[in-house]
Amino acid sequence: MGRKLSKEALKKQARKKAYNYELKCHGCSQAVLLTFQELLGFEDELTFKAAGPLCAGLGMGKTCGALTGGVLVLGIKYGRPHIQDGLNGLFPGMGVAQRLVQRFEQEFGTTVCSEISKINDWTDSEAVMKAVNDPEFIKREAEVVGKTAEMVAEIIGEES
Repeated sequence: MGRKLSKEALKKQARKKAYNYELKCHGCSQAVLLTFQELLGFEDELTFKAAGPLCAGLGMGKTCGALTGGVLVLGIKYGRPHIQDGLNGLFPGMGVAQRLVQRFEQEFGTTVCSEISKINDWTDSEAVMKAVNDPEFIKREAEVVGKTAEMVAEIIGEES
């Protein structure tokens, strides 16, 4: 699937690309997904669009969107291709997803967007707009997104 980069090049490019997408365009789950769509060559507009509502922790500060975007990437790469493959077909994708979640939680102390972002209520548009207009907030969020993409790249490198 897609282009072949060295493990280190994939990690470095993934972190930088995802960081920049988040910094300039916002949308953590889409930033991670688009990074790998481009780096691994599996662009798909429908998957990209579907990742949008995962941003901001499912739009509610729940599970981090960068993390769910990373799980999508791993699912595209290692997920069950056919429902008829049954339960055994799920295990490869679940295994890599579990590794990502464990690493993410170890790195950030939680998988919860509101705890990472410090925005307690993502439905409070005033609080959200205040945060997204703060350059330091955006930089911190971009760092989370970049580090998450790097973790995804590490797992892909381990699997190849």
